[in-house]
Formats: sequence, C-alpha cells, structure tokens
Amino acid sequence: MIKLSTYKARLSARSIPAAVVATRPSTPIGKRPKTGWSRGKNRDLTHNCWLIATADPSKKRKDVEHLVSFDAAVDFPGIFLSHRSLNADRLTKKILVLTSLSIGVRGNGGLDATYVAQMSRRFDWVLRYRIAEGYGSFAEIPEDFASDFSKRLTKGGTLALVPIEERLDLALEARTSSEPLAINRRFASQLGVTIAALARSPSFQLVLLDADPSARLDASILEEDENEDATSESSALETDDAVPGISSDTKGRRNLPNYLEILEYLYRLSERDLDHDRMEQDPFESMSMDAISDRDRKKGGRTDTLLPEDMMRAMTAAAKFVANYSKYILATFHDARHRVSIGTRAIETASTRKLMPEGGFCIWPTWNLGAGRRELLPTKTILLDEAIRHLFAACAILIAGFAARRDIGVRSAHFGCLTEDEHGLMTIKIYIGKTDKDRVDIPVPSILKTVVKTLEELSADTRQATGKEWLFEVAFDPKKPERLVSSRFHQIIDLFLEFMGVVPPEGRDRWNLSIHMLRRGFGIWYYYGLTGGSPDALSLMYRHNDPNMTRIYFTMILPGEINRLKTELEVRLRSSVANRTEEDQSWIDSAYDQLSYMKAHHKAFDEPRCEIFVEKMLGLWRGTESVIGAGGKALFNDVQAIAERAMGRVRIGSRANDPSALETPLLERLITYAKSHFLEPVIGTNMWCAADPHKEEHRANAECLKLKAKGKAPWKKDGIPEALMPDYDFACNRICVGCRFGAAFQDGQLALHSEVEQRRHAAAHAATPALQNDGFDLLAQLEAEIAAAGPAQRGGTL
Repeated sequence: MIKLSTYKARLSARSIPAAVVATRPSTPIGKRPKTGWSRGKNRDLTHNCWLIATADPSKKRKDVEHLVSFDAAVDFPGIFLSHRSLNADRLTKKILVLTSLSIGVRGNGGLDATYVAQMSRRFDWVLRYRIAEGYGSFAEIPEDFASDFSKRLTKGGTLALVPIEERLDLALEARTSSEPLAINRRFASQLGVTIAALARSPSFQLVLLDADPSARLDASILEEDENEDATSESSALETDDAVPGISSDTKGRRNLPNYLEILEYLYRLSERDLDHDRMEQDPFESMSMDAISDRDRKKGGRTDTLLPEDMMRAMTAAAKFVANYSKYILATFHDARHRVSIGTRAIETASTRKLMPEGGFCIWPTWNLGAGRRELLPTKTILLDEAIRHLFAACAILIAGFAARRDIGVRSAHFGCLTEDEHGLMTIKIYIGKTDKDRVDIPVPSILKTVVKTLEELSADTRQATGKEWLFEVAFDPKKPERLVSSRFHQIIDLFLEFMGVVPPEGRDRWNLSIHMLRRGFGIWYYYGLTGGSPDALSLMYRHNDPNMTRIYFTMILPGEINRLKTELEVRLRSSVANRTEEDQSWIDSAYDQLSYMKAHHKAFDEPRCEIFVEKMLGLWRGTESVIGAGGKALFNDVQAIAERAMGRVRIGSRANDPSALETPLLERLITYAKSHFLEPVIGTNMWCAADPHKEEHRANAECLKLKAKGKAPWKKDGIPEALMPDYDFACNRICVGCRFGAAFQDGQLALHSEVEQRRHAAAHAATPALQNDGFDLLAQLEAEIAAAGPAQRGGTL
C-alpha cells in the first residue's frame, strides 16, 4: 500500500498522451454520457475513468473511443479498485495503460486503443485472482502463479478465478430483506466481479438456483449499456461490459495468452516504472508462457454432475489420506513449530519419520525453502504447507459428504463440534446459514471423529493466538496469525485428488469438484445410484422404512402441507395488525418459521431430482444419451421443441452463429421444464417413469397401478387407500417398457437386451415342455414390447 500523496505525485510526473481523449472522476453506469468529461488541458490522470482513442474516426466507423475504468469491483465484499488500500494497484494499472498508449510496454510503439481497453479488463481479472489468493502485491506472487492462474481460467472461465460460491453464500447469509434476490450490477460488485461475468456463466446460474430458487439473473440489464467495446472482440472472454447476444461461459482457452501477457508486461515495467510494486522474479522462469498456453488450451470435457461411483472414489481417497497421513502431518507440524531457525533445511525427528506411511510421501517440517532457494525437492517429498492443504481438502470432502452441508457450513467447523452420546451416536454441530442461521446437530459416521480430532489438534495454537474456534484456520506462525494456510476448498480439493492420483470422471480432464456437489450426497444416491439396485441402504439414510415413503412424502405430502400452511397464513394476514391478538401474532411468527423449514426441506430433495432430469435432457440434446419407450419418446419430442425455442432466441439475440450460445437459454428452459414435470428412476429396475402423480389421467394409465388393481378384490372397497402415485413395487423392466410413461435410457436398453438373452436361455433350458412354452411366450411378449418401444431416439443434430 502506498500513500495517496505518493500516488498523486507519481501520476503528476507523467505526461498525458494524446490517446487519452478525456477523463472523468468515476466510471458511469449505463449509456456513456456526453457531458461531465474533462478534455484538453483539464484532463486529470487521477480521475478513474478515461476515454481513449487511437484511430481516426473519419477512417474507422466504429470502435474508435473506448472506456478504461480504474474503479471496478475487484474483491469481496464490494471492494473497488478506487479504494485507498489499492492505491498501488490502481497506480500500476494506470502506468500500464499510459505506457501501452505511448511507447508500448515492449518499446515498439503504442498499442491500439481497442486492445488497450481489452487489456485493462484482463488486468482486473488477474488482480482479482491475485487478491483472492491472498497476495497483497505483484511482488509477492510465487513462481507458479501464472501456471495456477492459467489452470483456473481454462477450467472454469473468469469466475473460477475467485471463490464465487463462497462469496455468494456469505452475501446471501448477510441479507436481511425477504424480497426476491436481484442479481444486478450492485450485487455483482458486492461479489467483486462484473455483472456480465455472472450473466455469461451457466455454472453460476446453477449455483444461484441452488442458493436461492427465487433469484433470477436478467441478462437484459446489460442492454442498458451503450458500450462500444461490444463488437471489438465478440469472441473474447474479457469483454465484461459488452452487450452479449446471449449468456455463455467461454472457457478462456482462445484468449489465454492475452491474459498471461499481463504478467509479462508487469515484469517488463518493473525494470523502469513500477518502483512501488516491483516484480523481481520472472513469472515465466519455471515454465514459459508458450508452454503454459499449449498445456491449457487443449479442449477438455465438461460436466458438473458427480455420479455415485465418482463421489465414492473421492471420499475413499480422502478417508485413506486422513487415516494414513494425519498423525504424520501432525507430528511434522509440531516439529516445524519447535524449530528455531526458520529458513533452514528441514530436519525430521526419528519419531516423526516412523509415522511416514510405507512407500508414501515424505513431508519436510518447513513452510518453504527460503529466499533464493530454487533446488527441486527430492522425489516423493512435499513441504508442510502443501501437506496441510491436502489434509484440509480431505477433511472437507468427508465432512461435506457425510454431513451434506454447504461450503459455508464446512468452512465454519469449530472446536468441540463433534459429540458422541451414551449409545455411540455421533453428531456434528454445524452451521446452516440458509434456514436456521444457527448450528444444528447432524448425525454422522464415526470416521469423522478422526477428522475433527485431527483438525482440532492442528488448529490449536492458531485458535489460542486468535481467540477464535475455527478448525480450518492454521497460521504459518502463531505470532502472526493473520497469515493462514489456504483453505479455499474450490482450489485445494482438485489439487488433493490430483496428488492422490485419483483419475477424473470419464470424459473430463479435471475433477472440478466443489462442496456444493458433495452436499447433495443423499439425493444424488437416490436419483443416480439406485437404478437397477437395492434401496435398502438408502432407506436408512432417509430414516424411512421404504424409499417409496420418501417419494410420497416429498412429492405429494410435503408440497400439500406447504400449500395448506401458506393458505392459512394468508387468511390470518388479512386481518389488520391492530386487530391481531398476541396469540394470533405468535401463530403467524411460528408459521413463517415452519414454512421456511418445510420449503428448505423440500428443496433439499427436489434439487437433485431436477438436476438429473436436466442432465438426461441435455444428454438427449447433445446425442450422448438415447431413449426408447413411449414416455421417453414424449420427453425427446419435448426436448426438441424446447431446443427449437432456445435456438429462436439465439437467432434473434446473438451477433454470431455460435453453437455455445445456445446452451444457456436451453439450460434455463430445461430447468423450468424439470420443475413442472416428472422423471424419476423406477427403484429396483433400470427404467425411468415420466408419470405425473398429480394427474389422475396419468395414474389411471400407469401399467404398474393397473397391475396393482388386478390384485384387489372388487367387492372390498372400504379401507382401500387411493393410489397417490405410480407404485414401483408392481414395476419391472417388462412392465415399464410397455407403459405409456416408461423410458429406457442407454443403461436401461442394455439391461432390457440382457434380460431378453436371459429369458431366451431360461426358456431353451426349461425343465418341462410346458415351462418351455410359457418361457418362449414371455420372451416373445418382452421382445414385442421392446420393438414397440423403439427405435432409440438420439439428439446431436437438434
């Protein structure tokens, strides 16, 4: 940080290039105003909005003048580049722009204003990433900064450079208004990013939907800007203030070198102009810019769905790491705490060395190798800070997976959070920010006892130094507890899984695993893990004797209870406040709390239902999934119609024929469709059911309910409850494939063909001619049902 007087003195010493046409104190919102600009001799470099131009307007029709902002939001909560704590970074950016417009950073002449405007926005994202990583200046960044930045950018776009999910949770937790959340420029600034970055990110929209179903991001607010930069680089990721034809989440591979060269420019300028923040080390010394670009611009897979087998692989790796390395890491940590000399080579104690897993990694009890020490570590050796980050990641995976909590809940794990009663039941007291806004007891397995005990011992001296109780806070030096080992789960979890050698899910080059994916573990297992499997284990998870009770409760009973309570609450609220008794007001307050709880309870189950529904429809659209069955064909036709409407929006709104532009409007429509329609796995089979239990016509035509009705005595109608929904106890592959609501996706089709072969073999080897005839009759019936259900419908050319 530099003083404001120093900041102003440095700028006053520089000449104003002719390319800086005008300045104003702050950047305007919306259309660029024609008045309020300082021009000519009144231009002021301390102003935080510059109008730049290098082209001749008589020769260039558009994109002549560009805005360059020096007061953009760059950190959470609502920290702008114009803040006094960022005087040094604001000065760095202004020197970068001034040099680029005059002699050029490389000394080969001034750059085009269009490029400089784009470069200034890329600088903001590099700065956002640096701040999010905890580095106070560019002089502090480590040698692998550029490489890590590139990985984050190419993996998830600009929003991946900051902990956007964590910030969203914190922002929503701090809200006091009950009004629907408005995702606008003000809210984006609070998150430390731009509104365009949010609007272009389908992944953010999914996280937003997860956090607050009532919130909506209206991309039309971007159209209020008359920003001439919109067409200057239509395919670029960084035109954050541009008017997008459609929201999309470009991954950044195409423009990766342009981001990386920001670091090169700053290093070059450090030699002559950046005395206040000089980069002594070449950011590309260990790995060249070209090498990083070649590595990360390769196209990778895409999916955020965490299938059960992948979830279990991640949790297994985490459990093994905690079991094998926790004692070793703790002993190494205590060795490091008792070392006198801070910068010297680590010396392990004999007792600690004995704790190293056989064939495992050696951990040096030191945080770094010291200034100027560039020798490589020995094979299978890591430093203590990396070991602790891996331990943090493993513990977070296990807590999130077993307690099913959000990022903010896991991050808020505290000392004494785990308790065990006299019967051996273990519960973890964990913070729930969305509904209870308090710590709540969650039953968990005993494995978390080791996890919490390890974190408590690891954080002990830091907690003593800070007076706080957080388990995921470990200081490098308890005498300076403000500098902590990174516990940013969105970053360290992937690095941990890579360290453990856990291969990413099929079709993906990285895990991209986050806490919000793990917290839906029970729902994920319900909708993904039970296809063709046994529901017994899940029954225990949901504390129901039968998973069908879970379906009935969440699908029929709970929504009815919510509507009943809403109706009664509305009636009570019609009475004037003056006429309400104390009892009435107490009931209303209680009803609000109960309604909030029931909605949250229902949402926790309904989210993964919609998620798998959307995933199946996206698969049909992309051609990675196929379907047979009357219900499947109807679903396929609906997906076609939805895609056609989405393409109509793209044709109207987008400037270019960009296939990726279709994904966001399609995703929005598919999510809306999933909320009002049904597609559920038929538990115990490989089939899916599209029958809507709320529609009497669907219940009357469901084959499983028809079969169930045949078993009832028609003369005994008293006491027979009405079927609330399709009854999967009377369902099987053969029944469902012939039902007008049945759908068999690729795994279901394989199961059907496997059943055909099994029936053929059983019939051919029947013990008696009668059984053989019956067997072939059933085989012919199944083959006829499958033939009628086909052919398979597949997208890819929709």
